[in-house]
Amino acid sequence: MQKKLKSLFMAASLAVASTLVFVACGAGDIKDIVESDFGNAKDHAEVILNSVLGNLPSYVEESSSSVEPPPLSSSEIQQSSAEIQQSSAAPPQSSAVIQQSSGGSTSSSSASPPKSSSSSVAKSSAVAAQGKCRENNPKSGFTCGWDGYSATKILTPGTMLKPATATPPSGCTVKWNFAPDTSGMMLNYSCGEVPAAGESALGSSNYVLFAELTCDDGVHINACNPKTGWSSKQAPELSGKCRWDKDPPDVTSARGAKPSGVTVVDDGKVCTNPTVVYKYDDQKKTWPSTGILDEWKSWGKDKSEIYKVEAVLNCPAYSQVVAMACPDLKVSGGVEHVIECTCGSGDQCQVNDKICKADGKTGNTVTLTTSECVEVTVYKYNNPHYVPEVGMRCASKNNDDFVVSVNGKSTTVKGNGLVPIGKLKVEDETSLGTLCLTSGASSISCSGPGQ
Repeated sequence: MQKKLKSLFMAASLAVASTLVFVACGAGDIKDIVESDFGNAKDHAEVILNSVLGNLPSYVEESSSSVEPPPLSSSEIQQSSAEIQQSSAAPPQSSAVIQQSSGGSTSSSSASPPKSSSSSVAKSSAVAAQGKCRENNPKSGFTCGWDGYSATKILTPGTMLKPATATPPSGCTVKWNFAPDTSGMMLNYSCGEVPAAGESALGSSNYVLFAELTCDDGVHINACNPKTGWSSKQAPELSGKCRWDKDPPDVTSARGAKPSGVTVVDDGKVCTNPTVVYKYDDQKKTWPSTGILDEWKSWGKDKSEIYKVEAVLNCPAYSQVVAMACPDLKVSGGVEHVIECTCGSGDQCQVNDKICKADGKTGNTVTLTTSECVEVTVYKYNNPHYVPEVGMRCASKNNDDFVVSVNGKSTTVKGNGLVPIGKLKVEDETSLGTLCLTSGASSISCSGPGQ
């Protein structure tokens, strides 16, 4: 026993000596270092001495053995010294040990510095978390699964995943955990608790559910159906850029404007015949295919409004809203009639009643009453050798003089005549603007554009 005590006191002395060597070789003012670090060396020695005192009963019991262990060899002493130096170089661990020692504990476990590093602790925590997502000691007779799962149902991205209602066995409570896959979990430890509100499924992912049962006989981890996980499809997307075929300031009113340019990308085959629908008023209303809104019928001539329209995915199989914003569209009041002319192929386009539509019907003539207006547009004019000035030929019913406004500029017409409205352009769209009857006649008939 005396030899054991000598060995332990020798180890304590080596701790003090090794720390002093460290202090002497360290950088900085030797006086400051000694004052700050010598106390640590002293504390380390106290820890070891407390360990000795705390374990005296075991030493006494061992001393009754007839065989006395040999004294420490010089190599063992050097090894002990190196271990003590390593311990003294870890202040956070040492300070924790000193706090335990100063608290009056004399057990050998409280006096010994922790041996696990921070990395091993993190790994242990990860292993513990991963263990909740791996079937272990499953509870017999207990079944579980994802709510709404069926072998034929597509798990669409954005679906809230929740465990199906399950009654735990008597004496058991249940917690729900999930992992994104059945493979590689030992490496990435991807395991988490299912939130009370559910977990929102991501695209191109797999979700495996586990029930953690805490029962009177211990903990059981059951893998739930489907044990291979419920896979989600790649989310459908919108591609392209929304654009208007009529858009201010080039177009006076933008009545009849139609959005286009957005398509659906559905590589995951989530949708059946997906389409793009253009919505406005916070997606409450659908933009009509004609581009004409019923509300415009009641507008006054000075009213205008900016519309925020979005291209929205129409896919009943996909519950999430997928939308793309279109440029804001400014629509002004004052247009009751629309004339649109579309040129055909070749370079000899003749703008006449055969290629025009007035208010959606073949022709190029409208009747305006006082304060009514017509908007005129030519599409795909393609004759670069002839780009004439054009106008609307208007006549009053009784050959009365009348006043019209063309794009805001007033002109007086003597009974009938050609009212200039603009010049054709070799472009996909030429907006010639708006002509309105302002005064002088109860109604006029206007045809065009022409010369």
